[in-house]
Amino acid sequence: MAQLVGPFLFGLGIFTSLGLTIGVLFEVMRNVVANEITWAIAFQILALRLPEFLVLGLPMATLLGTLTAYSSLSSFSEIIALRSVGLPPLRLMLPGLLLGLLITGITFGLNDWIVPQTTKQASTIANIAQGEATIDYQEKNIIYPEYQRVKTATGSREILKTLFYAETFDGTQMNNLTILDRAAVDTQRIITAAAAQWNANEQGWLVQDGSIYQIGANGSFSDIEQFETNFLNLSDAPLILATRCQRPSEMTLQVIDVCLESLKLSRNERRIRTLQVRKQEKFSVPFVCIVFAMVGSAIGLRPQNSSRATSVGLSVAIVFAYYLISVISSSMGVWGTITPFMGTWFPNLLGLVAAGTILWRTG
Repeated sequence: MAQLVGPFLFGLGIFTSLGLTIGVLFEVMRNVVANEITWAIAFQILALRLPEFLVLGLPMATLLGTLTAYSSLSSFSEIIALRSVGLPPLRLMLPGLLLGLLITGITFGLNDWIVPQTTKQASTIANIAQGEATIDYQEKNIIYPEYQRVKTATGSREILKTLFYAETFDGTQMNNLTILDRAAVDTQRIITAAAAQWNANEQGWLVQDGSIYQIGANGSFSDIEQFETNFLNLSDAPLILATRCQRPSEMTLQVIDVCLESLKLSRNERRIRTLQVRKQEKFSVPFVCIVFAMVGSAIGLRPQNSSRATSVGLSVAIVFAYYLISVISSSMGVWGTITPFMGTWFPNLLGLVAAGTILWRTG
């Protein structure tokens, strides 16, 4: 296990600094040179974005650490000596797998608990420093359709139940609303209001200065009611989607579940699949540490005579191939070509198959 630590830390430093440089440093330096932010703010932004790139660097470092350590043992024939006393390949891979399991837990914690908060803070600090408004909610055109399934003479069909539209939103209050309520089968209502706020105690919307138009089955207005204040027993999904579901990169697993629950009746399939892919990535991204540990250990156990430079080059090639496949399969999951689960887990399954094949040929 001790021989894994050095190469792992070396890889973590190389891959994390490389990702941070390409992903953030150039943009931050451009802002500093343009006098848009100070050096103090630049270092603060870099520190806050560091966990994001640690999540990417930890799996790569795990691959490099296991590949380098096992290749070094193989180069000095220590693997052959251990195999000669009866130790099977799986037993020799155990330290690498333990390292992969440990880094998986660390990566999951960073990815779900730390990265969403630090990414949001970095964005807020950058916007304030550049004199831009920091808005973490949807300001205009909040639209939320909700559907229901009704029984008909020929079976059942899906129809629109509620259509919620607000022209503007200031973070707490929806303004200039138009709501189509078709919850009743034989009648429907059109509700217009100047403003509306969510009442958490009553679990409904408190609307102000509006009118309710009752429309009969034949399409005629049967009643018009004007009000100064009124209570509507409608879902809080429009509020949740406008305030908590804007940037998937800043969502924790708990927030993603809340957003998916709010979206399930909207039939916005593209947005639902995007969040489902993001949810699966919360698990598949950390799990790749175990996959890379198996791949690196399996390759390193083969008889060879390679240097650290060879290990670094091979690690870069494996990482590039993995993330290329990952981007393509995740995109297919968002498009609906394959399921979100398969879109996010296919690269890991492919890596496990590759590690198993290499290990089988080695044994």
